Amino acid sequence: MDIAKNLCSNELRKAGLLITEASRLGMDLSGFGEIGLNQSSGNVYLWLEDYLFTLYIGLGSDDLMACWYNSNNGEEEFTETAGLTLDLLNTWAYDLEEESQAA
Repeated sequence: MDIAKNLCSNELRKAGLLITEASRLGMDLSGFGEIGLNQSSGNVYLWLEDYLFTLYIGLGSDDLMACWYNSNNGEEEFTETAGLTLDLLNTWAYDLEEESQAA
């Protein structure tokens, strides 16, 4: 996993929170992915190619979120990760992916 080199101290702190959350969930961090800053939104994200969702923390917040991106139309769906398991997040993202393919 690559970590962007231009993150400020607060963004690095958020990267640490994302890694901690991914570890709590039991996500495999050894695959291809990255932690970075979305320049448009200010969100710090953790993206791993092995999962259908991306973890992120928004600008001005420490709330841990998951985002699913619809590659067909660019729409995004969001959910908080608090209280969720990796199985529930995978099911959430898989169901959204199936719906987008059927549409």
